[in-house]
Amino acid sequence: MKPSISREELLARAYETADKYGLASLSVRGLATGCDVSVGTIYNYFSSKTELTTATAELYFKRAFFEEFCHPSDDERYLDYCVRMFESMVKTLEHFRIHWLKGADSLPAAEKAAAHLREEKSFGHIRDGLITIFENDAAIRPDRPECLSAEAVSEFTLRNVLAELRSEKPDCSVLFAMLDKALYEE
Repeated sequence: MKPSISREELLARAYETADKYGLASLSVRGLATGCDVSVGTIYNYFSSKTELTTATAELYFKRAFFEEFCHPSDDERYLDYCVRMFESMVKTLEHFRIHWLKGADSLPAAEKAAAHLREEKSFGHIRDGLITIFENDAAIRPDRPECLSAEAVSEFTLRNVLAELRSEKPDCSVLFAMLDKALYEE
């Protein structure tokens, strides 16, 4: 057995397992065996299988969304960023559904609920980022209606992007055309 292992190393192994076999394949005992540590070592870092599963899913979305979207270019327009974000989210969620949700029907309700709460936290972070990008977009019309504040437009954009991602064939072209007309000079 290994003398010590970090939480990050355990999560990295859990990530590899989930990416290969799906989140439902994760188990405390399997992770312990794969990392050559005791089951107790896993419980030192994760109080339950639910916590392990949700932390692993959170790592997936952190890698997929935060690392991708936390670095807009200095002169990137709000609309251009939203288009790039949507296209990446489509690919990321498709990969998640195909690879990570294998056998997800067998996940306990508590694990699904915990993962959903962490997902909501991620979306809050994305919304805050959209607000910042909006506020830094010098090309946005200063004479736009008052109701088109950074907060309102960012919330509206994210809500509609997420709704489209849940559809069979996600398409935000109408949303993006409306943002273009409402926010930018012709």
